[in-house]
Amino acid sequence: MAATLKILLVDDEPLERQALRFILSRERPHYQVAAEAGNGLEAVELADALKPDVVFLDIKMPGMDGLAAGRKIRALLPESRLVFVSAYGEFDYAREAVSLGASKYLLKPVDGEEMIKLLDELAADILAARRRRQETARLKEALEEMKPLIRLGFIMDLLNGNITANEAESRALFLGITSLPRLAILVDIDNFADLARDGAEIERQLLKQRVKESIEKEAAVWPGSLVAPVSGDEFAVLLPLDRLTGEGDVRREAVALGEAICRRVRRETGATVTVGIGRPVADITELARSYAEAAAAAEYRLLYGGDQVIHADDVAARSRARRFLPDRAEQELAQAIRMGDGELVQRLAGGILMELTIKEESPSLIKMKILELVALATNAALEAGADAEIVSNLTLAASGEFLHLDNLADVRRRILERLVDLVNQVASSRERRNTVLIERACRFIEANFHRDLTLEEVAQQVYLSPCYFSRLFKQVKGQNFIDYLTRVRLGAAKELLLNTELPVAAIAERVGYHDARYFGQVFKKQEGYTPGVFRKIGGAKNAGSVD
Repeated sequence: MAATLKILLVDDEPLERQALRFILSRERPHYQVAAEAGNGLEAVELADALKPDVVFLDIKMPGMDGLAAGRKIRALLPESRLVFVSAYGEFDYAREAVSLGASKYLLKPVDGEEMIKLLDELAADILAARRRRQETARLKEALEEMKPLIRLGFIMDLLNGNITANEAESRALFLGITSLPRLAILVDIDNFADLARDGAEIERQLLKQRVKESIEKEAAVWPGSLVAPVSGDEFAVLLPLDRLTGEGDVRREAVALGEAICRRVRRETGATVTVGIGRPVADITELARSYAEAAAAAEYRLLYGGDQVIHADDVAARSRARRFLPDRAEQELAQAIRMGDGELVQRLAGGILMELTIKEESPSLIKMKILELVALATNAALEAGADAEIVSNLTLAASGEFLHLDNLADVRRRILERLVDLVNQVASSRERRNTVLIERACRFIEANFHRDLTLEEVAQQVYLSPCYFSRLFKQVKGQNFIDYLTRVRLGAAKELLLNTELPVAAIAERVGYHDARYFGQVFKKQEGYTPGVFRKIGGAKNAGSVD
């Protein structure tokens, strides 16, 4: 594709302009002379109006000379190419022309062959620059279209704790997020399952969208807030705290925002929501804890009713006189349950129970402490994502069971068994979630293996950071991402080798290998035969007949 050029000729001698125009019309008629100027001032005005690709500037002109005009044109049109022409070969002129970014310095009389060669080079350069700009614009447009998805993936990584501080700062900068959040709020639509039980699914989705828009409008008054759907009827609101100082200010402002969200949703949608608020955290990597607290607070809708704000402090704060478990023991046991570490849970809980039965003499207080231990374990299991119904059934059964046991040894044994059950539920739930995510990723790989797939692109499809996705993929599938992609590609290649007459190079291209030689090397390493031999013997089932 030949590039067209828009050219401006600037020379105070009409005959010189006429000579240049004649050469162009004869040798390169598709190069358009857009205008001519007889002085520097006129040249600047025409350049500003016409935006030429190339400007031929005579240096010696009355009034504003070519160099002065070149400086003004360069300021107006940084992408235009300047070609200076002069009957003088002085070094000073050439040096200043170069300082202005001149593409060439030509001496009069201009050699036609030299000028055409120069313009052809400029045309090729301009065409390449245009293509680069178009490609850059296309990529920027595609990236802008993907930003909502990238933003959602970023928020999900924050809520799941699957991100480092450096990665969070880098991704926030890319997304234009100037202040990282340090407080999480959960907004849960009340009775969502019943609101449209008899209606079409589209009604449920429209309601969710209206609630989301109401939340976004109210949250917009908090600079830097982030809003995202996190489940069927829940939304996360993440808040930076740069403008607030004391903890009292944070709580007061967060509760006020939650109450405003309740009012707006009720007014604009007719639905009601429960708003759970977590505690602020010092570091972005701890935001998952604030979100878990917000989710746990919202669960108290069961006791307190919906259409209101529930702060984590409202449901978790207890006076020191009523606390039976030491802080450190509580934290370690809860963390072990969240991590699904059954062995550690048994050891920590065993120690707590042993100390409890040694120090306490009142049976009623022992039972109360056991119930507190059960509640602690239940909350930790729910925060770790265990199935709420199963955990609820286990907890209710366990609570009644413990209260009716009279033998402390039996109590210790049975409570440890129930704690292991909770840990198993945590592990099972996490394994199910992980398996679902990785299977979704595998389906994406199987549908797109013919493209240049990267681990980063596939991780984005399931809203995980590349590092965490890589570890999880290996854990679930027993092989890394590249090995799995290779296996899928070679499986498709074997089908094509056995069932089509396509050349090996064409098959390589179809399954994602642009280098047929490399494809052959990978195929032989995995299958023991080159693609050609594999086709000849009819596949692995006949491999034994080949020497």
